[in-house]
Amino acid sequence: MQEKMQEKKNMFWSVMRKYFPLSVFLFFLSFLFGVLFAAHYPSLAQESFRELQEAFSPLFDLSPVSMALFIFFNNSIKVFVFIFLGILFAAPTLFFLVLNGWVLGYVAGLTYPQLGLQGLFYSLFFHGIFELTALFIGASLGLWLGVSALKGAVKNKEKIKEKLSLALDVFVYLVVPLLAVAAIIETYIIFFL
Repeated sequence: MQEKMQEKKNMFWSVMRKYFPLSVFLFFLSFLFGVLFAAHYPSLAQESFRELQEAFSPLFDLSPVSMALFIFFNNSIKVFVFIFLGILFAAPTLFFLVLNGWVLGYVAGLTYPQLGLQGLFYSLFFHGIFELTALFIGASLGLWLGVSALKGAVKNKEKIKEKLSLALDVFVYLVVPLLAVAAIIETYIIFFL
């Protein structure tokens, strides 16, 4: 049992060494493109932002506890899908990672004039450190599963079971707690800042 746990830990750190930096790089590259989109196409970005605000406006009628639960479950489902759809040759994981970075980038680009650098930092950093870490871990696992599928590991049922088991363990014991903390902090920021 102890040996199995050590094996899983080693596999996890091997995945993180390979795919975590790539996930961070792709996210921040798409974030930069989002900021540039907001700067070069402000009217289009404003329109997209208004649509985003309208989609999320019902959230502001929720109590803080309900909002925290909504944010937590929404993010947990997304990261879960992010990880396990990675088995489809990593394409969905890459798409979601880049899309999230781009959306956050253009929202940051649009809100920067009102919030300033300090306001942006406070509105993103405290919950973002937990939420983005969870996102990058999820993306790393999804990319790893996708690369494994490309290499043919899907054909080896034992190997793919082992990899899916590790991904599920990491999701439950690491990603979910990070997202819970992020949801509480984000709700606090929304209601009190």
